[in-house]
Amino acid sequence: MRNDLSDSSRVWVYQSERALTSEEVQYISDRLTSFCISWTAHDKALKAGFDILYNRFIVLSVDESMTGASGCSIDKSTRELKDISQQLGIDFFNRMQVAYLKNEEVQTVHLSEADALLDKGFISEDTLFFNTLVKDLGALKNQFLLPYKQHWINKKTA
Repeated sequence: MRNDLSDSSRVWVYQSERALTSEEVQYISDRLTSFCISWTAHDKALKAGFDILYNRFIVLSVDESMTGASGCSIDKSTRELKDISQQLGIDFFNRMQVAYLKNEEVQTVHLSEADALLDKGFISEDTLFFNTLVKDLGALKNQFLLPYKQHWINKKTA
């Protein structure tokens, strides 16, 4: 994960519908490197970066201590990710799909089916789920993987 930006840096997490190939990771890295270098808000450069985690998650980060991300700059990043999504034929915007680790591999399930996995014994309350709703790098480092019993999808904790 990023070490060149502060833990208070704002993040946006995009989850791929499947594992990315090494070629796709390279393509995304090339595109996002260029994008982050030129990303601005109100004609001011943003101190930005990205990570690709578990070959499944794209994390865009902005250190807003100098220049904050504006609505227009956030829209630019969304358009960039949508274009990458279209170019690769991969959905990064399905918010109804949640991911978890099973046997050290990322698995996905429809949000409505997560409780059934627990009820049927396919997962336990300690199974680690990815929290794509983290807001900053500090939370990404400390709360990106949460046991089911602490995750927002667990209806018993809501």
